[in-house]
Amino acid sequence: MVLATGLSFVMLGFGGFGGLINMGYGMNAMVHNTSWVTAHFHLIFGGSVVIMYFAIAYEIWPRLTGREYPSLTPLRLQLWLWFIGMMVMTVPWHWLGLQGQWRRVANFNYADPIIAGWGPWVIVSLAGGLVLLASALLFVGNLFALHRSAAIAVARPLYALAVHPPQRVPAALNGFGLWNVLVLVLMLVAYGWPIAQFAIEPSPAAIVHRVQ
Repeated sequence: MVLATGLSFVMLGFGGFGGLINMGYGMNAMVHNTSWVTAHFHLIFGGSVVIMYFAIAYEIWPRLTGREYPSLTPLRLQLWLWFIGMMVMTVPWHWLGLQGQWRRVANFNYADPIIAGWGPWVIVSLAGGLVLLASALLFVGNLFALHRSAAIAVARPLYALAVHPPQRVPAALNGFGLWNVLVLVLMLVAYGWPIAQFAIEPSPAAIVHRVQ
């Protein structure tokens, strides 16, 4: 779990940096709708989020099956492969995005001398994708190996235990009522006025329609 969290933060750092570039008006005008955006998206969701899904599955699966992993080494290897594969796949996409390679295109004619330099970087990205495929297959294999394990899982708490357990927890902090109210207030603040404008300030087209 610690390893997955650390690798997740590294990918989140690179992906978040790409997001900051997208936030800049001048830079976004250059990288918009290029492979840069694809790299940013995959690092955030396919990288930092999915690797935590793996870690959660590794934590929950023994509780569901009542069995323990024979060894943690394959689990760590799978997480490292996912991290390496995602980085190898997305870093070239960042570079190609800066070179102007647009996304949502099925194929390119790399014989064209203008974009011929993109070809080798695409091969590197392909290699990263193959590493990701190997990691995904290893993940399935790790869960399958757990089902064949003879080791019985040792009962352990699902959450961390407090060093000094609280004697009493306030009701507001021990339920969802307070947080649901806060969410409702934030929604009203964010969307109340824009929605009310439809009734308070009709659009010019609606005014013209009423006059006619």
